Amino acid sequence: MTEWLARRHRAQADRDLMSPRTIARSLEALPQLLGGAHVPEQPAWTCPDCSGAAWPCSPARTILAAAYGPDRSDLAIYVGQLLFAAAAELTGTSADELNERFVRWTR
Repeated sequence: MTEWLARRHRAQADRDLMSPRTIARSLEALPQLLGGAHVPEQPAWTCPDCSGAAWPCSPARTILAAAYGPDRSDLAIYVGQLLFAAAAELTGTSADELNERFVRWTR
């Protein structure tokens, strides 16, 4: 019974991480987290401060990594939420490319 409850709790937590409400909050927090610079322009998900480079640009990655410090898994979860939002707008971009762009660098 305890294992079942643990699995159910993990499944609920996973759903909450990717809920539209949680993702909307992650997007709202992004400008403040980045200090107002290197915030992605949507729906293209490009950086206006880096001449339209794909976001997350190198400076955004540096800022995000510094903000999360050693908590790389939390950083990966956060940018994974942003990937989920971007995937809805970048429909011509492959899942592998989105993963490379948004999450893989957090390792």
